[in-house]
Amino acid sequence: MQVPKPMAIFGFHFCVTIFIGLSLYGIVQYMNEGLLQSGSELASASYATAVLASIAGICYFGKEADRRKAEEVAKLPVAPPPPKKRKKS
Repeated sequence: MQVPKPMAIFGFHFCVTIFIGLSLYGIVQYMNEGLLQSGSELASASYATAVLASIAGICYFGKEADRRKAEEVAKLPVAPPPPKKRKKS
C-alpha cells in the first residue's frame, strides 16, 4: 500500500510524538515509584503494546517517506556533467 508523502511525514511525526510521550511517561513513573509499580498486568500490556505500535509506525512511515523521496529524485531530469577545461601547454 502506497502512502502519499505528506501522509507518510505526518504519520512518522505522529508516531515519534507518541513514542516520546510514552517514554517520558515511563521515566516519570519510574522516578516516582521505582520498579515496584502498583499497576495491573493489563495496564502494563497495553503500555507495551502502545510502545511497540509506535515503533512499528515509525519504521513503516519512515520507510514510506524515504520511498516517496527516492521516487521524486528519480523523476528529476539528469543534468549533463560540466565540460572539462583543457590545460594549456
